[in-house]
Amino acid sequence: MCLFQKPPALKPLPPTPTIADKDVQAREAALRAELEQRQGTAGTVKTDLSPSELSGRRRVLLGV
Repeated sequence: MCLFQKPPALKPLPPTPTIADKDVQAREAALRAELEQRQGTAGTVKTDLSPSELSGRRRVLLGV
């Protein structure tokens, strides 16, 4: 094994998607159509936890 090998060439990263990209707009439209079909909104959050389960609890285990 040679310690002075040249590292492999790095490829440039792909461009970051923006809101103006057609792919992003198509995905957003598909998600909106799915939400309308389910009669929900983007702000709808459903959980199977009761509100008491969402609050924090502190438990201390004391060694005997």
